[in-house]
Amino acid sequence: SKQLGEAIYKYDGKDGLVLGVFGKWGTGKTSILNMVVNEINSLSNNDDDSPIIVKFSPWNYSDKDNLISIFFDDLRKKIEFNSNDENMKQIVKAIDQYSGVLNLLSYTSIALSQSWIIMLKYPLKCLYQYIKGKILEASNLDKAKVNLERALIKSEQKIVVIIDDIDRLTNTQIRDIFQLVKQVGNFPNIIYVLSMDRDVVCRALESVHDIDGEEYLEKIVQIPFEIPTLMKPKLREIFLTKLEDTVKAISDNPKIDQSYWSE
Repeated sequence: SKQLGEAIYKYDGKDGLVLGVFGKWGTGKTSILNMVVNEINSLSNNDDDSPIIVKFSPWNYSDKDNLISIFFDDLRKKIEFNSNDENMKQIVKAIDQYSGVLNLLSYTSIALSQSWIIMLKYPLKCLYQYIKGKILEASNLDKAKVNLERALIKSEQKIVVIIDDIDRLTNTQIRDIFQLVKQVGNFPNIIYVLSMDRDVVCRALESVHDIDGEEYLEKIVQIPFEIPTLMKPKLREIFLTKLEDTVKAISDNPKIDQSYWSE
């Protein structure tokens, strides 16, 4: 955890980065991520521009477009909460523009095939999207993305996005998460830390993409961190050390029979 936290904190590249924390269920992935966050916060305690950490939980969304909307909304709120300087305001503005164009495009795509159903069911939403479409009609996705990239580069603000328990999502949701990270949310100064069981995720990707899940994963995760298996002798050693420290705290003459535990 300390090594991973320090690696993230000291990373000074401007390109986006995707790190994978791989481990089976019950190996402590969530605990490791919590300690990573603590390590980053400890190292950046006296920094003016400490990394902004976003813990994104992609559990309640209806489709990929909704996932994208939720993600950028969480990102915007976290940035807005952490800083009020001009650079941060420019990032928030650029996020609004980019996510607005994405939402408009997704809505337009749906409306073309189901326009009369949408208008009957969501009249206020239709009006809102029409007004927003007029505001954004001079914009396009490429321009909005470039504006956000420039704002992130200019600010030099490191943003760490943590997504835990990816292996507990459905196969389709797992695919959507990786498409979000690779295609939609790939920006400068944003570091993704993805926690998962490698085998579960590979099987899910193979199921929805009909490709080699391992190869697909390798194209997205640039730096893998494998959680080492904790051997029983090491676990026993850690337990006895902690036990001895506890006994010493309550007794002046601690005696622990090591031979008993060696069995």
